[in-house]
Amino acid sequence: MRMKCSEALVFTPSDGQFIAYNFLEKSVFECSADLLDLLSRLKDWMELDDLRNELPDFEPDEIDAILQGLLSVGALVREDTPDADKEREYRENWSWGLPTALMHFSVQDNPFITVSQAEDIQREKVRSVGLMDLHRANSDKALKLPDPMRNDLIQLMAKRRTIRRALPVPVKLDQVSDCLFSGLGITGWMRNCVGMLPLSMTPSGGGRNPYEAYVFARNVDGLERGVYHYSALGHNLERVADLEEGDITTLIGGQEWGDDKPCMILLCAHMERTMWKYEDPNAYRVIMIEAGHIGQNIMLAATEHGLTACPTAALDHAHAKSILGLTDITQAPIYALTLSMPMTEEGASPEPCHPAH
Repeated sequence: MRMKCSEALVFTPSDGQFIAYNFLEKSVFECSADLLDLLSRLKDWMELDDLRNELPDFEPDEIDAILQGLLSVGALVREDTPDADKEREYRENWSWGLPTALMHFSVQDNPFITVSQAEDIQREKVRSVGLMDLHRANSDKALKLPDPMRNDLIQLMAKRRTIRRALPVPVKLDQVSDCLFSGLGITGWMRNCVGMLPLSMTPSGGGRNPYEAYVFARNVDGLERGVYHYSALGHNLERVADLEEGDITTLIGGQEWGDDKPCMILLCAHMERTMWKYEDPNAYRVIMIEAGHIGQNIMLAATEHGLTACPTAALDHAHAKSILGLTDITQAPIYALTLSMPMTEEGASPEPCHPAH
């Protein structure tokens, strides 16, 4: 079976050697200059005998052990394997280059630390470097602006809170409906040079609308328990999967506050829609910004209904894609918001999980 060097490797010098990182497999290994030279000569598929010829100073058993070690750390890939298929899909479908790929794939399915671990880190930061100012004040010469709370919309915005303690009551289908439409609903159409583009409640770079929403309904009046795809085109829901007990907590990185949430909206990016128009990797940043636009509208609609929408980017990406049947390398869960009736209107909410250090 043929092998070649992985196309997902990046290298950085370290203490006379190199540290190699495979961002599709998220594997790290040390790499000598000789190994780097070897890998540079294995950019095309090679038969085992040809690979052995590249290592003339080693016995066959030693060569086999070397090759097996390189396969195990992601330095080499074997033809007709899932790893090779993933690299082929990356090569054929990811058009935004290495730096953006390094960022995107490196943050998929990372482990998360608990709230108590995050608090310990903060206490240590206070001891070692002190607190950090979270605002910048102007001088006494600053112009005083009119009171913003005179505005009804701003009053609604000011009521928004992330409250993770939920009452044991269902949310209603019309509440979920309004949240979905506020974030992704189509309000009209416009024509550009190649066709019609949907207009929605939030801005979308180039009108590409890269997000699809999925509703994880655990306790929603008027909706059978399950996982549903929201079609903005028809403003309707279609069941796509069962919802198992504990799925919501698992999907949000194991954060225990998800256990009793009656509903969750998961936003999944279909980056191929934006890649179709934009070759500039800056479009990746635009897609991430769009999740914030959509999420904010969902949170305001929830607030209007007396609900709290708890946002999180701590996600089990692989589990979510498995449930939803998303297989393309350009499709990824990005942002989730649980919906619930808050247990209290007062008090600070616990901190979300943080990526492991």
